[in-house]
Amino acid sequence: MVLTMIASLLWSWMLRQRITHRNQEMQRELSERQQVESALRESEARFRDVTEAASDWIWEMNKNLQFTYLSERFYALTGIAPQYVLGRTRWEIATIESAADRQKWRQHRDTLAKNLPFRDFVYRTGIGNRHNADRYLKISGKPIHDEQGEFFGYRGTGTDITEQIKAEAALRESEIRLRQIIDLVPHMIFAKDRHGRFLLANQATAAAYGLTVQELVNHSQRTVHGIDAEAERMLADDREVIESGASKQIAEECFTDHTGHIRTLQTIKIPFNEPGFSETAVLGVSIDITEQKQAKEEVARMRLYLKNIIDSMPSVLIGVDPWGYITVINQPAEQACGVSWETAQGRFFGELFPQLESQFEQIRQAIHLGHPIKTPRMTLEDQGEMHYADVMVYPLIADSASGAVIRVDDVTARVRIESMMVQTEKMLSVGGLAAGMAHEINNPLGAILQGSQNILRRIDPAMPQNRATAEAIGIDLNRLNRYLEQRRVLHFLEGIREAGARAAKIVADMLSFSRRSESRFVPVNVEDLLETVLRLAASDYDLKKKYDFKHINIQRDFDPRLGVVHCDKTEIEQVILNLLKNAAQAMAADSVPSPTILLRTRYESRWALIEVVDNGPGIDEKTLKRIFEPFFTTKEVGAGTGLGLSVSYFIVTEQHRGRLSVTSQPGKGACFSIRLPLDRGALS
Repeated sequence: MVLTMIASLLWSWMLRQRITHRNQEMQRELSERQQVESALRESEARFRDVTEAASDWIWEMNKNLQFTYLSERFYALTGIAPQYVLGRTRWEIATIESAADRQKWRQHRDTLAKNLPFRDFVYRTGIGNRHNADRYLKISGKPIHDEQGEFFGYRGTGTDITEQIKAEAALRESEIRLRQIIDLVPHMIFAKDRHGRFLLANQATAAAYGLTVQELVNHSQRTVHGIDAEAERMLADDREVIESGASKQIAEECFTDHTGHIRTLQTIKIPFNEPGFSETAVLGVSIDITEQKQAKEEVARMRLYLKNIIDSMPSVLIGVDPWGYITVINQPAEQACGVSWETAQGRFFGELFPQLESQFEQIRQAIHLGHPIKTPRMTLEDQGEMHYADVMVYPLIADSASGAVIRVDDVTARVRIESMMVQTEKMLSVGGLAAGMAHEINNPLGAILQGSQNILRRIDPAMPQNRATAEAIGIDLNRLNRYLEQRRVLHFLEGIREAGARAAKIVADMLSFSRRSESRFVPVNVEDLLETVLRLAASDYDLKKKYDFKHINIQRDFDPRLGVVHCDKTEIEQVILNLLKNAAQAMAADSVPSPTILLRTRYESRWALIEVVDNGPGIDEKTLKRIFEPFFTTKEVGAGTGLGLSVSYFIVTEQHRGRLSVTSQPGKGACFSIRLPLDRGALS
């Protein structure tokens, strides 16, 4: 009984323990189920939140490929209400227009029919939405199966790429417009990598290589241009820009196009990062300046040509603006003012040409009136010498810019020639008068010479007629002659005869010198020629007024070997007379105490040398350099024309093929040397 009770109690306790354990297990299972259900609800909520927050929506299709589910994100993204889509297939809501669209849909439906997954399928739908516009959708999906593996439908994601499509379309349109624009640009636009491969190019670039844009892009310059120094230079420039990261401007570079024509390009290159290309490239623009360069060169050539023309003009030309500031000068003007064209530009003309500053008013008047104004024979002083110039101011009006050109012509030589011509006319008149007077003087001189000769003959005791006449009238002729001799009457008569003979010789020399006939060369005795010139010099009235030639000590040193030379006697007399007069005037001006002139002749192998040497003041080096220049003179105004020595030089060197030279030092006199050729052939 007790055992039974113990066993019953034990069983009852074990049962209660089992029930308690079972209750605990059930409680634990219930708690775990609640936790799982809570986790599932949280997971569903999380999944719903994620799908709604994501940029894509979730969709499901049944095995008939009809939409059965669309997440709320679908409407938010597309603006299409789900009721317009659920229960319909995808191609029923699609907009299919082109053949390409139909081909794409056939391929997509084949994929669905084979229950294959797909990714990023894009299509357009025209279902009405709040956007009032077609939408572009991109979807991805994979097939789903039930527990038995039977095809159950599709599940996937989708997104609205309408804005992306629009952006891409706008980008394509922009690229097309940009391509059209750069293709319209006549300049070469290109991009290349560090190996010279063209990444992009416009039509101008492709045309330069004789290719199309498609043929040129993705080909290297070496391939299309060939490997030469030109291509290597361009490639080196590209790499310099890429490696330095700085732009480079090339003012001028040569480029040989596909025809072999060499162009001149002006190029700028900058670093460039091509989209989708990891390395830095170079973007360049090349402008063909061949024609501009040729035009500039032609303009420069014409400018140089015109400058050479105005530089070759003997006139001084000065271009000025209306305010008198220099715009251009020619070479004679540069020499006159001592500065170059570049230095003179922009400076007031009166600053560089002070003697012309008085012409400023003429410049203003010429521009205002529109016609040139001339100032004839304007007096100018240059290094102590008086010069004369004709100044002409020409107005210039071109392209609304005004100014003037000052033209200065040195007319000093003309003025002096005119003065000389006036003087020559006077001298011709005087010469004609002198010739007439000489003829008239010859008549009384003849009577005087004849009378003096007859007187001496009529009183000569040696003549029988004189003795007979004297005896007839009772006169002792011998005693009469002694009387006349003692009273020096015979001496006076001889003096009258000699003076008359000398006067007749002077008149004869003057007549010979004044006869200007055609030049003719004849044999002339040098000593006789020099003596004739000395007589002419001694009778020169002009010399006697200032310094009597007879007071000059004349020394002769004649070479007996020198006899005759073939020359124009009158012209050589003129040369030597001019040298004698210059020597006499120089010694008179310097008041030389013992004036001396040496006439010296020498026989040389080919020449007859005649020298005129004086002990006057001498000639300085500056004057020696210009002594034979026409119109150059050291005498006072009116005292000489400056033509004597230049004419003498012409007579000796040109007419006689000889030489005329001078040696002198200040204070040591001067020596003029005339060399006449002894060979008659040299004169022909």
